[in-house]
Amino acid sequence: MLRSLRARLLLLTVFVAGTALVAVALASRRAVSIEYGQLEMRDRATQIRGAAEILNERVRRGEGLADADAVLERLASASEGELLLLGPEGEVAAASSPALRSARVERGPGDRLEIVAQVRKGGTLFLNRTVLVGSAREEIRDGSGALLGTLVHAPRSAGDRKDAEPPFVRTVTRWLLLSALGSGALALVLTLALSRRILGPVESLTAAARRMGAGDLSQRVRVSSADEIGELARAFNAMAEAVERNEALRRNLVSDVAHELRTPLTNLRGQIEALEDGLLAPGADTLRSLHEEVLILSRLVNDLQDLALAEAGQLPLHRGRLVLSEAIEGALASIRAGAAERGVLLHAEAGPELAVDADRERLGQVLRNLLANALTHTPDGGRIEVTARAENGSVAIRVQDTGVGISAEQLPRVFDRFYRADSSRARASGGAGLGLAIVKQLVIAHGGTIGVESEPGRGAAFTFTIPRA
Repeated sequence: MLRSLRARLLLLTVFVAGTALVAVALASRRAVSIEYGQLEMRDRATQIRGAAEILNERVRRGEGLADADAVLERLASASEGELLLLGPEGEVAAASSPALRSARVERGPGDRLEIVAQVRKGGTLFLNRTVLVGSAREEIRDGSGALLGTLVHAPRSAGDRKDAEPPFVRTVTRWLLLSALGSGALALVLTLALSRRILGPVESLTAAARRMGAGDLSQRVRVSSADEIGELARAFNAMAEAVERNEALRRNLVSDVAHELRTPLTNLRGQIEALEDGLLAPGADTLRSLHEEVLILSRLVNDLQDLALAEAGQLPLHRGRLVLSEAIEGALASIRAGAAERGVLLHAEAGPELAVDADRERLGQVLRNLLANALTHTPDGGRIEVTARAENGSVAIRVQDTGVGISAEQLPRVFDRFYRADSSRARASGGAGLGLAIVKQLVIAHGGTIGVESEPGRGAAFTFTIPRA
C-alpha cells in the first residue's frame, strides 16, 4: 500500500512536472522562433536595402546593371541567403548564385514567389524555394523613375525553407530539451526525498500498529515534526497509551472481581461448614451474618451490572422533570443518621426553582454514592456541603467535604473500576471500589460531565452537571 502510494506520488509528479516543462518548452520555442523570424526578416530587409542602395548608386552613376551578378554574389557571401534581381516582368535578371540565374520564377498565392532552380550536387536536384516577397524587397529605378528590377532574398539551404529550422532555433530547442530533462530529473529526486520524509513516519506508524495488533501494546512512535504527520504520531501514541491502560484495566478486572467475591464467599463457606459440623448454632445471629454476606454479593453483582449497562449505553433511564432540592434532601436523609452520630454537619443549598431532566432513581443513586463517599472520608466533626447552580442550560451540583483529600497522583484514577485509595483494600475504607465508576457512567448517561478537585488534608469536591429541565 505504501509503495503504491509512493508510486502514485512519483507518477503524479512526473505528469505534473512533465506537462509543465513541455508546455514551457513549447511556448519558449515558439516565442524564440517568432522572435528569430522577425529578427531574420529585419536582417534580410537591411541586407536588401544595402544592396539596393549600391545598385541604385551604380545606376545613377551610369554604370547600369551589367555586372549585377558579381555585385550580388559579393554582397551575399556574408549572409545566409541568396540575392535575386527580378526584372520588370518577374524574370531573373541577376542572382548571387549561378544556379539561380537560370531559375524559373512562378508567382504563387498572395505575395509569394516560387523559384525553381537546378542545382548539381553529385546529381541533378530540382529545389523549390519559396520566397515571400513583401517587406523584404527593394526596387531598382533609373533616373526617370522607371522600374528596372526588384531585389529579393532567397534561402541558401536546399529544400523548402518554410519547413527548415534555423541553427539558432535548433540550439535553443536542444538546450530547452536538456533543461527540461534536468529539471524533470531534479523533480524526481526531490519527490523521492519528500516521499521518503513523508511516508517514512507513516511506515513506522503502520509497523507499530501491526505490532500492537499482534499484542505488543507498548508500541510508541517517535514524533519528529510539528506538521500533520507529527499530529498523527501524537494521536497514535495517545491512542496506544489509552489502549494499553484499558487493556491493563481489563486484565485486572477478573482479579478484582475475584478479590471482591472471595471475602463474602469465604465467609459464607466457613459459616455453612461450621453449621454442618455443628460448630456453629443455627441461631438468629448466624442467619443475620449469612444474610449480610449475601447482600454484599448481591450489591456487588448489581453494581457490576449497572456499570456494564451504563458503559455500553444500554442503561434504561426514566427521565422527567425533577426538582433538584427534593432529590438532594432525599439523598441527605440516607446519611443523616450516620452523620449525626459522628458530629458531621450537613448543609445543602439549592433553589426551589432549579429543576433537572433526569431519572429520579439514578440521580438519587449518584447523590447517595457521592455523599456516602464524602462521609466515609470526613473525620468526626467535619462538614459536607451540597450546592447547585444554573450553568449554560445545565445545573452544576457540587458535593464538597472536609476530609483527608486525594493526592495528585490518585486523582486521575478515582473513577476507575475497583480503584480505592487505600492500598490495603480493607473493606472498612469503602465498598468494592465501584461507586465512583458507576457515578461517572450515570452522569454521562444523562448527558452531563463530572470532575473532582482535591488537596490532601483539605477535603475533596466532586462537581457534576445534569441538563436543566
